[in-house]
Amino acid sequence: MTSRNLPERGSTTHERPQTTAEKEAFSSGGNRHLILLRGKWGLAIDTFVLWLTGYSLMTKQYAIANGVAYSPTLLLYTKGARTGRQRRCGLPYFEVDGSYVVRGSNGGGPTDPHWCHNVRANPEAKIRVRGRTKKVSAHVAQGAEREVLFAKLDAMSPSTGQYQRMCAPRELPLVVLRPD
Repeated sequence: MTSRNLPERGSTTHERPQTTAEKEAFSSGGNRHLILLRGKWGLAIDTFVLWLTGYSLMTKQYAIANGVAYSPTLLLYTKGARTGRQRRCGLPYFEVDGSYVVRGSNGGGPTDPHWCHNVRANPEAKIRVRGRTKKVSAHVAQGAEREVLFAKLDAMSPSTGQYQRMCAPRELPLVVLRPD
């Protein structure tokens, strides 16, 4: 699949992006030319700015590319499932019933993102949100809890359903981060 024949958002096809370029093309709504921060240096710059200000330039550029509002973004710190080393990543989040919820879309790719595996292996995590670092208990929602969360997130952001369709047949992980 090339970036020119990526399925449109909302399509029911099960084709999905495989390469980083295809994931960027899908996540940017086909406006990959608007994604300026990318790669190792882009992530490093975004992580620094996000830690310092609570605002993600990476999330902002994808919002602009898609013509949607900016989504608040947090830094998630997990313990590596294999290495045991601390890992971090910036993720758009939703506040639901006193918890933070993040989606494991991996740009619509065929596998769960690394941080989902880390959460499954070790639910003790930290987040930095709005300039404050907090300990959280993290878990991937399952069953009825996931169904309720999915409905709430889909109502808050239509891209939730779009990512689920793109991720199919894998189930889009919804990770609940509950402050300790």
